[in-house]
This record gives sequence, C-alpha cells and structure tokens, in this order.
Amino acid sequence: MTIIKRQTILGTIYSYAGVLVGTFTQAFLIPNFLTVEQNGLLAMLMSWMFILVFVASLGYNSAGIKYFDFFRNAEKKHQGYLFNGLVVFLIGMVLCTLLLIVFKEQIVKSSVGDNTLFKEYFFYIIPITGFVALFNLFDNYAKGLYDTVRGNVLSQFLQRLLILLAVLTFIFEWVNFDRFVLLWVLGISIPTVLMFVHITNLEGFSLKPSSHFLKSDFKTEFFRFASFSVLTGLSSIVITKLDTLMVYDYLGLGQTGIYNTCLLFGSVMTISYNVSMKASTAIVLDAMKENDFDKIQTIFTKSSMTQLIFGTGLLMLVWVNVDVLFSFIKPEYATGKYVLLIIGLAKLYDLASGINSLILAYSKYYKLDSLLVLTFVGLLFLLNHVLIPKYGLNGAAAAAFLSIVYYNSARNYLIWRFFKVHPYNWRLFYVVLVGGGLTFLGYWLPVFTGNVLGKFLTLTYSSALLGGVYLLLIYKMNFSPDLNGVVDKLLKKFL
Repeated sequence: MTIIKRQTILGTIYSYAGVLVGTFTQAFLIPNFLTVEQNGLLAMLMSWMFILVFVASLGYNSAGIKYFDFFRNAEKKHQGYLFNGLVVFLIGMVLCTLLLIVFKEQIVKSSVGDNTLFKEYFFYIIPITGFVALFNLFDNYAKGLYDTVRGNVLSQFLQRLLILLAVLTFIFEWVNFDRFVLLWVLGISIPTVLMFVHITNLEGFSLKPSSHFLKSDFKTEFFRFASFSVLTGLSSIVITKLDTLMVYDYLGLGQTGIYNTCLLFGSVMTISYNVSMKASTAIVLDAMKENDFDKIQTIFTKSSMTQLIFGTGLLMLVWVNVDVLFSFIKPEYATGKYVLLIIGLAKLYDLASGINSLILAYSKYYKLDSLLVLTFVGLLFLLNHVLIPKYGLNGAAAAAFLSIVYYNSARNYLIWRFFKVHPYNWRLFYVVLVGGGLTFLGYWLPVFTGNVLGKFLTLTYSSALLGGVYLLLIYKMNFSPDLNGVVDKLLKKFL
C-alpha cells in the first residue's frame, strides 16, 4: 500500500498539472481560435489513433502486464521482453497501415458530407498511432519494474505542454494550419522518445532477443490471453470513441468538435482513475496471483472512494459554473451544455466502480470480460443509432450514460459472484449527497456577468466557497482515511 499511495500521490500531482495545461488548451484555446471543423479533425485523428493503438500492440502490452513476472529478471535482461514487443509492434503497424489504406473511404465518409478536412489529413493517423503504441510498450515495461511516475509525467504533462505550444504557434500566426498539424503530431511523439531514453537507464535494459519466451511453459496461455485482450482492449477503447465516430457520421465534423470539447470534462474526471490504475496494476496482479483477496478488497474500496470524492467535487464545481464557463468560448459550443452534465453523471458511476476493469480483465475469467465488453459495444452502437438522429449531441451522451451504467453494474456483479469483493458502501452515497446538496445551494449564489472580470470573480468565489465547504465536509466526515492522513501530515508540516 505504501508504494501505491506514494506513486498515486506523485502521479496525481503531475496528472492534474497536465489537466490544467490540457484543459486550458482544449477547453479555451482550441474552441476560440480553431474552427469547430478543425477541432473536429483533431478529435477524429485522436479517436482513430486510440482505436488502432490496440491493433498495433496485438495484445502484447496487456498480456505482458499479466505475465511480466515470467520475464522480470534484471540479470538476464528481462529475457527479451522488449525485443518481443518491438517485433509485435512492427507486425501490428503493418496491419494498421493496410487497414487505413483499404478502408479510407468508409472511415472518412459522413452522412452530411462534411469530410474534406478529415480526408486531407487522414494519414496523420499512422505516425501518432505508431508513437503512442511504442510509448505504451515502454511505459508498461517500466510499470512492470514498479516505475509508474515517469510515464505519467511524459504522457499526462509534457505531451499536453507540447500540444499547448503547438496551438500557440498557430494562434500567433507563426505557422499555418498545415504546419500546426505537423507540430501537433510532433508534440504527441516526443514523449515516446524520452520514455525510451528513460527505460534504457532502468536495471536490466536490453533490446536483444531471447529464446526464453518460445521455450516457456506459459507461452500458450500468453498468446491466448493476448488474443482476448485485443478484443477486450479494442472494444474498451471503441466504447470511449464510438459516440464521437457516430456523431461525425450523423452530424458532421463541426458537431464532432463541439461534442469532443464537452467530453473533455469526462476525461478530467477520470484522471484519479487513470492514476489509481497505473499505481495499482502490478500490486493487484501480485495479490491475485497469491489469491490475497483481502488486499484486493481493500484496494478496490479505497480506489472507489478516492475516485468518487475527486469526481463529485469536479462535477459540482463545473455544473454550478457551467453557463459562465461556456461564455468564455464561441456561442455554438453552448449546444453541448447538457452533454457535459450527462457525461459527468456517467463518469461518477464509473468512478464509484473503482478498479473493476483491472480485477476481471486479469483474472481467469478474462474471456467472460471480453464477451461483456462486446455486449457493451453492441448496446452503445444500438443506442447511438437510435438516439443521435432524434436528440443530436444529447442523444449521444444519453447512449453513453446508459451503456456505462449497464457495463459497470454487470462487471461488479461478476466480480462479486466470483471473488466476493465489491467497491460499494454507504459512504459513497453520502459523498454524492454532499456534492448534490452543495450544487443545489450553488444555484443561489450571485453571478457577476457583463464583462470578463465579473465572470472570473464569479468563478473564483463560487469555486473557492463551494470547494472549500465540500473538502471540509469530506474531511470532517472522514470518508477517506487515506486522504485525511495526507491532509493531517500537511497540516502538521505547515501549521
């Protein structure tokens, strides 16, 4: 638990620093200085990149995490782990490139014919997919050696800083849009190079081949797990991107830009989840290997509480100030106001479910998890198909909400049935109750409008007041002893 706590705190600091940079870029600069179509282009490039990254890895990263114990041996240079991963990566990238070439017209097609920009920059998907897939290989290697912080720094902070710099070059008209996209791709790619330099300094680094894997007794199970993890991982990322892709198909590139900006809030809410997953993965897998489900229950419960506290606080502050926030960007983005709320509520349920994806996906029931993911994708596709034409962007958000509730409920039921562990207790309900009550009270706070200074004053005082009361209540009610312990240490240090 000491390792998890220390790395979670460090990871959270870097991640939230990255969130500040990323939010400023994605929620203010891009909506104000790029057209909605240009914003939609970046969203589509990123969506397809995330999907194809799982194809490029061919399940090696997921299986590598589960079976890294069989490779971990510094004296033997971790027995060819990186070499094997690079071979798989090359095969996967060839496959991705062929898929993009063959299915280009189907991918860029949109029902409203708004696809000129996407078609022009379509093949930029290839380099960003390659660099991100390599980053994941290197980062998972580092995580297998219990080093989770550097990957967070590079992917959550540095990458967002580089993208910010690229956007600024466009805003100040130092480059045209074509050159900007090149700089944007470069910003995504540089962290991979730095991550590679970092892992060369870890004990046991080597790119030499080894016969260990091919001669091992676990290779059949490794390949089997990798095959299912491709299905699970691909389906899982499709889940997060399918609504964006279907908004593009039904409503066009401009509406995709608006929808993607509203989805940014959901991504911010899940920062604590991403950090918790990175810090918990190796330790939870060790506990599962030893059948230590008491430790898993502890991590499961604490991760659920910590994630929900952060998520509820963020949703409360954003929704109370939602009209003021939208007033800072172009008026057309206001059509996504209720998308933000619906996605926020969906993410709350997701956060309250803790690390359920880690537990089921890396257990002996991983095949069942793969089937569950497929049902999730099917339900999400069906709901989007029905709701987007009728309700537009709000329909896409509603489809995501219903699918997330189904998916997490089914997953948590299976975990309880097979392992008798679950993330729920009454304190989770009380956290949401505190957040909901303060949100209601926030509607009665005065709003200063008319100029930028008044808007900033409203944001500052309402966030400070409601956020301060929220944190005080969370602390006094002792919902999370771990968080209270951190606060107590800080108070002793500075008071």
